[in-house]
Amino acid sequence: MISDAAFNLILAEEVSDKRTYEAKMMGFDWPGLQSGPTVGIGFDCGYNTVASIHAAWDGIISPAAVSQLCRAAGRQGSAAGIWTRANRNAVSIPWTSAVKQFRERTLPKWEETTRGFLPNCDKLSPDSFGALVSLTFNRGPSYNRVGSRYAEMRAIKKAMTSEDFAAIPDYFRAMARLWPTMRGLQLRRNHEADLFLVGLAVHA
Repeated sequence: MISDAAFNLILAEEVSDKRTYEAKMMGFDWPGLQSGPTVGIGFDCGYNTVASIHAAWDGIISPAAVSQLCRAAGRQGSAAGIWTRANRNAVSIPWTSAVKQFRERTLPKWEETTRGFLPNCDKLSPDSFGALVSLTFNRGPSYNRVGSRYAEMRAIKKAMTSEDFAAIPDYFRAMARLWPTMRGLQLRRNHEADLFLVGLAVHA
């Protein structure tokens, strides 16, 4: 499992805080680029099917609200942005429901995904592992993808394989090159690097 610090980092990076969430994010949001209509704590409906939306949200919000989320399934990119602007207030998910869904349903999936793509996760502290879960949640499990855009992701997998854990924070920071005009993503990679380092110090 990830640490409380890692859990709080992901919440902060995805929605800032409870006040910001309740002011701006209780409905559909579109983060931009290739994202889909997003709800709760970074739950991207565009990269989910109707079935996976039901699995993630049934019993946490009303059936009518789940049906609204299902309307957003598969919508991605600029078309998702247009759809989101037209349907932003079609659903309203309370903070407590969003956090419950993330903690109980979304987070375990991404912990398992991270372990599935990266060896030796069991040798990391909950802080360091949590930093990797945050990265995987944000960028997907793209540790095997080719091309310069995924060079640092591949390097992290190589370092995990060789147990060269001390090299990994630098790969987090190097990824900032990918978003020269997106300060939020640059800061997120640095926050993850810092948390990974905290975990290394504690686990030394």
